[in-house]
Formats: sequence, C-alpha cells, structure tokens
Amino acid sequence: MTTSTDTLDGLFAGLRVDQFSGRFDHEAAYEVLLRLLDHARLVGDRTTPAELWTVLQSIPGSEPFGSRARLHQLLHTAERDGQIRRTATGHILLRLDAPFTGGPMHVWVRLEGRGGSEAEVEITGADPWPENQLHAPGPAWWCCTGCRDHSGSLAQDFLLIRDAATDHARTCRALPAPPAVA
Repeated sequence: MTTSTDTLDGLFAGLRVDQFSGRFDHEAAYEVLLRLLDHARLVGDRTTPAELWTVLQSIPGSEPFGSRARLHQLLHTAERDGQIRRTATGHILLRLDAPFTGGPMHVWVRLEGRGGSEAEVEITGADPWPENQLHAPGPAWWCCTGCRDHSGSLAQDFLLIRDAATDHARTCRALPAPPAVA
C-alpha cells in the first residue's frame, strides 16, 4: 500500500489525547484505524499490518496512537466487527466480498452431511469474482448449516477449505437448521 501523507491529513482530526497517558483512548485509536483502512481502500483491495504500520508512522503526529502491538489488537477488533478479513498468508482483505455465512450469491459448494439427510456444509466465496484474484477459485470459507461450526474469518485457498469442509461433513451429526417461521 503506497499513499502520500497528504491524503491522510484528517486522520487524527477531532480526536482527543488523554492528558495523563499522552495516548488516544481505545475508541479514538480504533477510529484512527478505521480512517486508515478507509484510505487504504482507496489505494487497493488488500494490505498487511506492516504496511499499515509504515503508513501510520510516516504521518506527523502519530505518536498518540501507540505501539505496533496496539495496531494488532485493533486489527483483531476490526476483524471481529466485520471491517476486514485476514487471509492465511497474513494479508488483510479490505473489501468484504464474501459473507461469514452462506447466501444464494456466495455459495460455491454444498456438501451433504453424514447419511445425506443431515445438515449441509457450505463453502462460500466472493461473488462477483474479485478482480485482483489471479487464479481460481481463490479465497473461501466454510460454514455448517447445522452445528454452525465454521472455518473462522481467515480466508484460505479453496482446495484447503474444501478438504476441511469435507472432513467436517463426514463427522458432523447435526440436523439441518429448522425452517424459518413467518
């Protein structure tokens, strides 16, 4: 991720520094991270924590943000809040094209559970296909429709996810989710 500090002038605008610690409180530091991620989205679809840290450190007045460890803590919060996704290779996906659970536009594969009448395990991925993805089928996730177990928020290569989903489908004894009542 390469960006000039001119485009990040407002990164710290309106945020107060704690007078005793000299640092932003958690909410203010998280707001800085979200603003930084918004700027990163203007530049590309993915980045790394090291790139974010380098950009952050290049901005005058970044000292109140804190340490690299704080950046990683805030990235975990952003991932939990659905702002980003991390890949198994350590990249941060800035555009969230694939949901955490299945859906008609995102399901690539449905695997039958034990005996064929139990819950299905869905493999999901981005649709439409991410333009920057060079090889198919790309980053994917799996989620069981019965027990609600899943591969987590880290995207992995389709072949790895398919193997993990197949293993889960072989052993999961959960019944399908009950139909929605209107």
